[in-house]
Amino acid sequence: MQSQQSAAAGPSSMTDVGIAAPIAGPSHLHRRKLPFPIYEDDQDEASLLAVQAQLPSNHFLAQRPVTPPRPESVIDAAWGDRARPDTSSLAAADYDVSVLTGFLPPEEPVQSLRGIGHGWDQLEDALERVQYEVSMIPGGGVGKLSDALRESLRELPMASVEPLTTLPLLRRAHTLTAHLTHFYMHSTFPSQTVVPACLAVPLVQTSDRLGLPPILTYADTVLWTWRLRDKHLGLRADNVEMTTLFTSSSSEHAFFALSLFCELHGPELLRLMSASLDEAFFADATSLSRISAYLATIAHLIDELTALMAGATKGEFGPAGRERISPEAFYWEIRPWFNGGKWKYEGVGEDGQDLVMEWGGPSAGQSTLVHALDLFLGIDHAPRRPSSPTQEKTEALATIREEATEVAEDKASSLHKAPSDATFMQRMSHYMPGHHRAFLRHLESLHQPNPAAPNAHVLPSLRQLARRHPHRLGPAYDRAVQAMKRFRDMHMRLATVFIVQQARREPARDSVHWAEWETKRVAKEVERTNERRAQEAAAALVASSSSSTSGLVSTVPATEAVRKQDKIAGTGGTDLVTFLKLCRDRTTEAILGSAPSAAAS
Repeated sequence: MQSQQSAAAGPSSMTDVGIAAPIAGPSHLHRRKLPFPIYEDDQDEASLLAVQAQLPSNHFLAQRPVTPPRPESVIDAAWGDRARPDTSSLAAADYDVSVLTGFLPPEEPVQSLRGIGHGWDQLEDALERVQYEVSMIPGGGVGKLSDALRESLRELPMASVEPLTTLPLLRRAHTLTAHLTHFYMHSTFPSQTVVPACLAVPLVQTSDRLGLPPILTYADTVLWTWRLRDKHLGLRADNVEMTTLFTSSSSEHAFFALSLFCELHGPELLRLMSASLDEAFFADATSLSRISAYLATIAHLIDELTALMAGATKGEFGPAGRERISPEAFYWEIRPWFNGGKWKYEGVGEDGQDLVMEWGGPSAGQSTLVHALDLFLGIDHAPRRPSSPTQEKTEALATIREEATEVAEDKASSLHKAPSDATFMQRMSHYMPGHHRAFLRHLESLHQPNPAAPNAHVLPSLRQLARRHPHRLGPAYDRAVQAMKRFRDMHMRLATVFIVQQARREPARDSVHWAEWETKRVAKEVERTNERRAQEAAAALVASSSSSTSGLVSTVPATEAVRKQDKIAGTGGTDLVTFLKLCRDRTTEAILGSAPSAAAS
């Protein structure tokens, strides 16, 4: 209990944006498997299994899986045998989640594959060349790379994944091939549509081993692309810098650092979540009091995440306020490099055939930390009947857009997307590393009956406990959920400043995007002119005759408004505004209120 009490002893301050978490290799960390699989206890594997063996067969700790399922193949079943999680490190066996670093790797990521051979040296050299060329082009370089550079990328050797025998090496390989793929695909405007086999094959093979899609992901741009300025100081916000960038600009560094600073809160949040679940097993008066204290600290930490985003929105954030993101540079110069698309991957099929797949790019929605908080608090993003006219309108619009998108896809492409009835958050989970996805499934399974042990005790969720004990736990639970709502409100504000507002502003005249933007602007002017003329004609018709024309007046503007509504997509491939509104609505629905029901939900 001592460790649990210290976990709730008080939140870190905003000046301590990242928890000072020294990096230690897996050999220095011991693990606790259940109910919360993060490194913590001083038991080794043998002693842990011995403890489990002494538990009654119906005890919930004795019934949970001790290893994650293997990651799914991103191509087809034939690749499945080579998509097994690596178990050479303690991190792989424990869902790759650490009490010291959260969802970040327990060690500083591998920065280069030079020296491994098998074609990886040439890929590292190619990355340096393309980064240098982009840095010399004003405006971010999207669509402006030289033909010579593009040809050199097509002529790269086929790197072999055989020497990549550990998770750190596989992570670097995926980061390297994903960045090179995006550099190549967006080297022209419009973008390329075919990924050369020299990039596609190693990207797909590393993807299968990591349980990732063959595209640039949040893990490639945040979780696995940082290094310590001073290895003696450990992992903290003022001692970390981002690597493997597209433009090498300060705005791009700050953009990814924002997400990394949020991930640095993961260790403390995970410890508090773990301690809460430990107490939930007993659920007596003392345990409920402790859970209430843990929830208060969790709410405070979520508010710190919100404060980080607020600082980024206003202009400065991070240690000493030295990080700043230019909204214009982000939208027009940096963000286009992230975009995924419907691409043909050469030579990746079972018999070497080409395969067409469609994937979105990296998105903050792919952060496992945010998904874990949702699961812990019982915020349900599953589809259900709207509870208000506003939600009904929002979800109807989302459904229409999803169906329109899917109609345009061919069968080969749609096979490799998340299920059509999945929510946006569920779709985002498909872009997480396989071990992290398994961690979320494990966290969710703690509160579900185990078919293999029907008489086993089912651990109550925090939401169920709050409903059963409204006076002891309800207010603390609601404050934590309200903190998540504030977090999502600020995320919407951030997206508005950096994406929605910028999409309406003219890009630089020398940008490859200017002609397209100008074409759309002219089309909108014509549309507004036609709409005005239609309204004037309708008004004249009403003035000359009152015979049932009033319906036309009200229908035309409404129809035009729906038809005109622009779809601004997130880098993850979602309709951004609709996605954020749905997430916020789901969070609001989870608030129990001042007089929650005593029945368990």
